[in-house]
Amino acid sequence: MAKKIMKVPVGIPVLDDKLSGIYVGHVTFLTGASGEGREVAAGAVLNNYYRLDEQVLAVFAESADRVALRAREVGYDLDKATEIGALSILYHAYKPGEELSVRESLAEIIAEARRISATVLFIQDARPWLEVHPVSAAPERVVEFISTLEESGLTTIVALPEPVSAAAKKVWGEMKNKSSIAIQFYRDRLGNYFMKVLGYMGLTADVRLPYEAPLKFVPREGFVKDVEPAAVPTSLGEFQTPAERKEAPAAAESFSHGADPVIMDMTQSILGQISHFVPQPNPSPAPAPVPVPEKGDRTKYSFAAAETETKKRAKYSFASAMKEEG
Repeated sequence: MAKKIMKVPVGIPVLDDKLSGIYVGHVTFLTGASGEGREVAAGAVLNNYYRLDEQVLAVFAESADRVALRAREVGYDLDKATEIGALSILYHAYKPGEELSVRESLAEIIAEARRISATVLFIQDARPWLEVHPVSAAPERVVEFISTLEESGLTTIVALPEPVSAAAKKVWGEMKNKSSIAIQFYRDRLGNYFMKVLGYMGLTADVRLPYEAPLKFVPREGFVKDVEPAAVPTSLGEFQTPAERKEAPAAAESFSHGADPVIMDMTQSILGQISHFVPQPNPSPAPAPVPVPEKGDRTKYSFAAAETETKKRAKYSFASAMKEEG
């Protein structure tokens, strides 16, 4: 009998709304550079399963303090979740060059997940299991890693930093291609978060890959829902919806999604300089200058005040002349 495929939301609004979340019992691959949103997304996923009352086993490769700090950024109290038994943590320090026996080491983690009745497994850094020499063995290593996890029936979220070396790029590419879902997170130069879906098993026809969308992050809340996919970042680092762009087209056109902000700034500056050379129509003859009072705040001086002052002086001169004639 074929295994029934189910989905569950993960706490990332654009992903949940557009694609209904991730697959239960399959591997979801999260990637991105440090500080680019990968850690925030992982915290949002943990927080979401906490709200769903799902038992999670997390395997961390960092100190507890760093993990707790990232979790607090999305409003997830890691210590509290651990205290009440909603989260169990295993630590595995990453040692460059270390090669683990994939099935044996994962078997111990899966056994612990079953012991505590966990339904979700979160691996913060998969490098200890994916280090392989020579790099030509990467495809087999990745297949063994993913198949072992999926055979367990656990809904698994695997995070992996973006690669630097050629070997790491090979492993990263295999994870992207062989995971049921692959999602990349990054930030632009204005600090806005973006999500790019690189791979998605059984994708619906109305979504094309890579599917890219902006994300709005609110401290202690994580990624929130009020950013439309068609929104674009402005010079203030905020998002404008299509309706807002109609109201303020100049501000919206200053930056466009996917364009280099530095180039856009230079373009706006050049256009601003060119505008000074546009021929202007001949102005109509200027009215006679109005005397400006020597004292007082000139910034508050107006034509109405000048006209009143002129009338006062005219009245005074007429009265003086009548008095001299009399």
